Amino acid sequence: MPEVRTADRGDVRDINLRAVLEVLRAVGATTRAQIARETGLSAPTVSAVVAALTEAGIVASAGVGPSTGGRRGDLIEFRPDARLVFALDLSADPPCAALVDLSGSIVDGSRVTVPGSGLSGPDELVTWVQRRVREAAGVIGIGVAVPGVTDPVAGVIDWAPSLGWRHVPLRAALETAVPEVIVAIDNDLNLATLGEYAYAPEKAQDLVMIGLRGGLGAGVMLGGSLHRGVHFAAGEIGYLPVHSSVRGSRDFGELETTVLARLGKHGSGRHASARQAETTSDGTGVLGAGEGEVVDLLAFACVAIAAVLDVAAIVLSDEVVQQRADLPGEIARRLAESLPHPPQVIASQLGAEGTLQGAAVAVQQRLTLKIRRLLT
Repeated sequence: MPEVRTADRGDVRDINLRAVLEVLRAVGATTRAQIARETGLSAPTVSAVVAALTEAGIVASAGVGPSTGGRRGDLIEFRPDARLVFALDLSADPPCAALVDLSGSIVDGSRVTVPGSGLSGPDELVTWVQRRVREAAGVIGIGVAVPGVTDPVAGVIDWAPSLGWRHVPLRAALETAVPEVIVAIDNDLNLATLGEYAYAPEKAQDLVMIGLRGGLGAGVMLGGSLHRGVHFAAGEIGYLPVHSSVRGSRDFGELETTVLARLGKHGSGRHASARQAETTSDGTGVLGAGEGEVVDLLAFACVAIAAVLDVAAIVLSDEVVQQRADLPGEIARRLAESLPHPPQVIASQLGAEGTLQGAAVAVQQRLTLKIRRLLT
C-alpha cells in the first residue's frame, strides 16, 4: 500500500503564507479583501497571516485603498528589503559577493570582492562568509555560484577546476557555520540562467544561456525549470568536439580549450590550470586565427544547442557579448541559415549581476520549503 500523507496545521499555515506572499509580490500594494479574493482564503485567515507578516516586518502599511462603494480598506505591501540573501559569485573576475533583497535588487554599497585568502580553500571561504553574514542584518540565506560541476541537491561541489576543489560539501559546512540561514549551492551558469529567467523583462519558458568566464558552458532552462542532467553536468558545451589543433581533456573540453586559446585566455592565478594555448611550430601561438574563428566556434555551439533542444531563446552572457558588439545578430543570422526553426538570440538583460541575482533566487526556492523562516 502506498504511503498516505496528510497535512497538519503547520503545513496548512505554510500554504496560506505562501499564497498571501505570492499575491503581494505579484500585485503590489493591495487590501486584505483583495488578497482574500485572489487566494480564496477567508477574511480571518488572511488577517491572521498578514498580522504575522507585519509583526515579522515582511509587510507594511501603504496607506488607504481607493473607494469601491463601501469602507476603504487599508493597503499593505511586501517589503523585499526586510530579508536579504548573501550571494557569492565565485566565477566572476574578481570573485565577488553582495546582499540581494527578495525582489532581486542588489543592496547599494553591499558588493565586495572575495579576498584571495577566502579562496585559498573551502574552510577559509566558510570562515569569511560566516563573518560577513554575521555583520549584516536580516540575512536569511546564502547563495553560492560555483565555476564547476555542482550537486545542488546535496550542496556538494563535485569539481571546480579553476578553484582546484573536488568533492567539497560546501552547503553542509556553511549550514554548520551559520545554522540560522538557508544555503543554496549551484553551478554559476545555472544560477545566471535562473536569474535571467526570474528577473529579465523578456521571458521564455525554454532558454539556454551561454557563458564564458573561467570556461565555456551553458545553463539550460526547460519548461521553466533548470535542467541539470543525471550527473548535474548538463550544459557543458565546452566538451563539444571541434577537431582543432588544440587538444581538450576531461577537465577542459576541446571546444572550450580552443575558444579560450583563440581569445588568448591563458589564465593566471586560480584560472591558470590546464588553460595554456598551444604553440605553433613558428612559436607564434594560435592567436593569429583571428576573431572570425571564435565567432564560428560559438555559432557552431549555438547550432548544436538549438538543434537538440529547440529552445525559444539563446542568451549570450555579458562576457560573451563583449567579444564582439554585433555577436547576437551575427549568430542569429547563422542560425537562420542552418536551422528551420532558429531560436531568438539575445544579449543578457541582467549583465554581470545576473549570477548574484540567480543565487538569491535559488535561496528563495529553498525557502519555499521552509517558509516559516521568514517569520523569525
